Amino acid sequence: MTFVYILLALVVLLVLITVHEFGHYIAGKVLGFKINEFAVGFGPALYKKKKKDGEVFSIRALPLGGFCAFEGEDQDGKDNPEAFNNKPGWKRLIVLLAGVSFNFLFGVLTAAIYLFVTGFSAPMITSTVDSSVVTGSGLESNDIIVAIDGKKIEAYRNFTSLLGKYKEGQEFTVTVNRDGKIIDVKSRKREYDAYYYVANGSIFEDKLFDENGNAISYTDFANGIMRVITTSESETGIGKGEALKTYLAGVYKDKEKTTSYEADAEKLVEDGNIMYVKKCVNLGISFAYTEGKYGFFEAIGKAWPFCFYLCGLILSALGGLFTGATALKDMGGTVTAVSQIAEISQMGISYFLLLLPLLSMNLALFNVLPIPSLDGARAIFVVIEMIRRKPINRTVEGYIHTIGLFILLGLVVFFDIYHFATASYFLRL
Repeated sequence: MTFVYILLALVVLLVLITVHEFGHYIAGKVLGFKINEFAVGFGPALYKKKKKDGEVFSIRALPLGGFCAFEGEDQDGKDNPEAFNNKPGWKRLIVLLAGVSFNFLFGVLTAAIYLFVTGFSAPMITSTVDSSVVTGSGLESNDIIVAIDGKKIEAYRNFTSLLGKYKEGQEFTVTVNRDGKIIDVKSRKREYDAYYYVANGSIFEDKLFDENGNAISYTDFANGIMRVITTSESETGIGKGEALKTYLAGVYKDKEKTTSYEADAEKLVEDGNIMYVKKCVNLGISFAYTEGKYGFFEAIGKAWPFCFYLCGLILSALGGLFTGATALKDMGGTVTAVSQIAEISQMGISYFLLLLPLLSMNLALFNVLPIPSLDGARAIFVVIEMIRRKPINRTVEGYIHTIGLFILLGLVVFFDIYHFATASYFLRL
């Protein structure tokens, strides 16, 4: 992991936190709150500038946070009309939730950029178990699946999740692009005997010939692979590949030397270039993803449901901590976040662009949680005050937020240590 990517990760976190604090700042300025300081970063000030109204803008040494300090924010402020806690409850509520709102809007903006640049992945059928469209799924090789029962394949709605909602024998409509024509196909999942399918077609390109040296099309080859299973292999479920070897004996990778793929059958399966599927209920197809594009304005519209989709994933992972679906070692604090952002950023621009809305939604959801010291908990205290028409004792509230902050910081450190200890990340940093 290079220093440049670690620096990039720090900049990303700093931007996200600054956006959050800027939300508090803008709402506070619009609603007439007195702001003492807006700071980018924590720790000693590297730069300070004081405005005529006394408001200070500062850049601080540690690029892992920031703050917007309101007048009398943590005080009773009985004798100070400018104090944060003396402002009407509804105004304070708006200011407290403005940071989360700005993170969400920033997430939508960056999601729109991500979707415009990368588009979405639509499944294109590469091969089918059935030899005729009259039987089985009713789908053909080279069909591009557009929608299921009218629900389009989107960046936030993939084919596998849509298909998973249907049971064996339940009929549904698959909309496909077949040779440029959009058609509807009635289909259903059913039980298929075990079969093989080609998972990596690139290694077979220009190397498919029959015994007479005639070229075999990739489509015919892939369909042939899916139809070579014997009853004995299907029943044993071990996929030793005898039927596969028999089929590959007539397919040559080097027609000059008449070297067939038969000798490579087991290795092809072992390396995952040809996959073995046990007897199961599905559509009896294999597919590869083909790229779909969003227009500029379309990407903006799709960014909203995409961000809600990301929020669902985040909440599901958070809920998994209580059900056991999410392992404790998968959690982490600030250091973990920096290391993972740096690591993922090296994978390419599309991964980096996806990180921005994902992290922004993460920060928004985290801050709205009713955990003492976070915006969500502070907002709850304001709501209680508005209902009771008097605040909870400010000293008690202050203690609650302070204790909550220390517990939160302790958990952040614990998650970082536990994550690195169990994942052995120290060896890679």
